[in-house]
Amino acid sequence: MATIFDDWKTALDNFQLKVSNDLKDIRQQKAEIQQLKTEIFNKVAQGRFIRDDQRLVLSAPEIIIGNVDASGMLYSEQGAIVIRGQRVGVEGVGEHGVIENRAPKISQIAVDPGPDGVDAVVRSCSSIVSQAKQITIQSNQAAENGYFSRSPKADGVSVCIHSDKTVDIDAALSVEARASDIDEQLTNLNSAVTSQTLDAGEAVLAVSTLTTQMNGLLALQDPLTVNELMMRTTVTELDDLTEQFYNLLPTIYNAMETAVSRLSRLAETKRRIKVLTDEKTELDQAKADFDTKCTDAVLHVNAEQMFFKSADGDGKIRTNKEASISVQTGKVDVTTLKPDGTQIDESHVNINSNEVNVLTGYEKKNENGETEGNVMDGSFTVCSKTVLFSAYGDNNGDFVQTADSSFDISMENMSFLSRDKDGNAAGKFRVFANDQAYETCDKDGNSTGSFSVRAKDTKIQSLDKDANATGSLTVKAEKMTLASTDKSGKAIGQFSLNSKDVFVKSMDTDDKGADKSLAAGGNMVLVAEKMFVGRTDKDNTSKELQLSSDKTGVYGTTTAEIQQGEAKSLVQLTGGKAVVGGNNVDIYGSTAVIGTTDFEDTVYAPEIVVDNLTAKTSFKSKNISDGVGIPGSPPTDKFSAKLSQTDAPKAKTDEGEGNN
Repeated sequence: MATIFDDWKTALDNFQLKVSNDLKDIRQQKAEIQQLKTEIFNKVAQGRFIRDDQRLVLSAPEIIIGNVDASGMLYSEQGAIVIRGQRVGVEGVGEHGVIENRAPKISQIAVDPGPDGVDAVVRSCSSIVSQAKQITIQSNQAAENGYFSRSPKADGVSVCIHSDKTVDIDAALSVEARASDIDEQLTNLNSAVTSQTLDAGEAVLAVSTLTTQMNGLLALQDPLTVNELMMRTTVTELDDLTEQFYNLLPTIYNAMETAVSRLSRLAETKRRIKVLTDEKTELDQAKADFDTKCTDAVLHVNAEQMFFKSADGDGKIRTNKEASISVQTGKVDVTTLKPDGTQIDESHVNINSNEVNVLTGYEKKNENGETEGNVMDGSFTVCSKTVLFSAYGDNNGDFVQTADSSFDISMENMSFLSRDKDGNAAGKFRVFANDQAYETCDKDGNSTGSFSVRAKDTKIQSLDKDANATGSLTVKAEKMTLASTDKSGKAIGQFSLNSKDVFVKSMDTDDKGADKSLAAGGNMVLVAEKMFVGRTDKDNTSKELQLSSDKTGVYGTTTAEIQQGEAKSLVQLTGGKAVVGGNNVDIYGSTAVIGTTDFEDTVYAPEIVVDNLTAKTSFKSKNISDGVGIPGSPPTDKFSAKLSQTDAPKAKTDEGEGNN
């Protein structure tokens, strides 16, 4: 015949079979076994159970609940108080109402603990809400077994969070860290489920054994209670069986409670394993897109005024090398914009520091975490309608440009661009300074690189405010080329030098730049299709032109000619002939004429010494007359200049040659 113990055993077996089911089935089994547990506690009658189906009120000016004596003192440090309900409220009433929670460790976790307090189920409404006019969260470092020396004080601050060490505020979804935590928890839970399964099995087996014993005692009692006569004759034996039965009842009740508790914990452990395993599967699937997709983790900090200070608890700004404020992210945006994207009127961003560094690089580290060098592969862009870089010094408390202020830009490749939206050169680029130096050199000061200026129009001026040339321009290089050519190399444009004194030399100089001597092996080449030296037009002719050299050569492929005045006297070399012409031609010194010589007009000579004399038409003398003198034909050739002076081409001048 089935007994109540068989019903308990059946319910326990059903619970054991469903510990791997979902939360709904487990909760159903717990609800069914709840009645059995009530019966167990009622029969065991351990402790005191006070219940009212309407309301239970404890009323007193002071209520102490705990394992305490009449004075309220704990009997020992052990003991547990559990308040379990669907809605639990603790209220401190009145203007000075206070709720205090004090314990070495206080934990608040927004989960559903279940009817027996074993579960930890996360619900969609899981939240912790704190609302007050002032909220203070304070963490102080006190000695072990010590005392907190600082009392939490908001000092008028609505929300105050203080820590002597570290404050972490995270709004971040993780993949690797979560996966690592899940793996660690699964390892611990799988290990626990093994031991919990054994413990639960032992507890269920103990209940089964005790149930068999109880049913055996009941089976022995049945024949002895068939009728009143049998009971009278076996009263001693019946009393013994009854005593055994009631002595065994607390044991089976305790065993039943132990089995239910262990099965509940086993069911929760298996539920957690299933939940974490499902989460790990979803996490593994999300890993591929985690780095590229938004995680929707956001941290909002809103305030009319914000202050970030690297200060200690006394309010002093820390100046040791470890004190700092760091921002680390893939993107940093600092904007002073309205919600519609327009600029806030008179908005500004100020950075004020003794030293400001802007780096677009990072330190390259090896597998051991050691720095191998720096990698610079980023870019730095400044875009504004007006950009001003000023290097100020301190002059009696004023920020002004001083002799010790400087602005340095150092890089391997540098571009200054003034262009329109289509990339065409536009606008102006000005460098305004009392002293400018453009150098491409190594660390020892040796020139090593190149300096290029490319523009449609290039001006280098040394002018005062009235556009008067006042300064100097010095260009010094080992090789120098000034070329005005197109991309095919064809000479175009013009090259103009204009100064009161113009010096073009190939000379060695002393340490002060003064002429010392001609450069050995130096050459100077001036060549053009047409060359004009000493004259631009009739109104601008050099007063004096000197050609001085150890050797002077004048070479004309077709004609070489020297004129004086307007061809009043000239020397002409043309067509293989050398001609000297003028109103008078005087030749001084010993003169040798080699080759056939024609005198086509009268020749006067004080004395002529002739080895052989032949007169073709006549020979006349005041003292000698031989034959008849017939005058020769007058010369028909008329000697004239072949070359004429022409004006040199006018140099083109740039418009706006002023101080710009």
